Amino acid sequence: MARERKTRKVTVTVPEEIAVTLDRWREGGRIESVSQFVAESVQQRMDRAQSVATIERVYGGKPPLEMINHGRRLLGLPPLTEDEYAAGAA
Repeated sequence: MARERKTRKVTVTVPEEIAVTLDRWREGGRIESVSQFVAESVQQRMDRAQSVATIERVYGGKPPLEMINHGRRLLGLPPLTEDEYAAGAA
């Protein structure tokens, strides 16, 4: 038997242009609902933060730039510069 997913309504404030885009996407069928899109986006961000925390725990800190850029290459992303790395971009 499938477990019912619990939800709770929260209020999120976003810039007007983001709200307009999300409404347009919903109306055009690009996304099913704004709430679902936002919830999935937040979950992805949380998953990423947890992954980064795990990597930093394993390495005892931020992994070397070379390793980060190798992972970014595998994902088809451009490499980080030294400045972006120093600023905490990933």
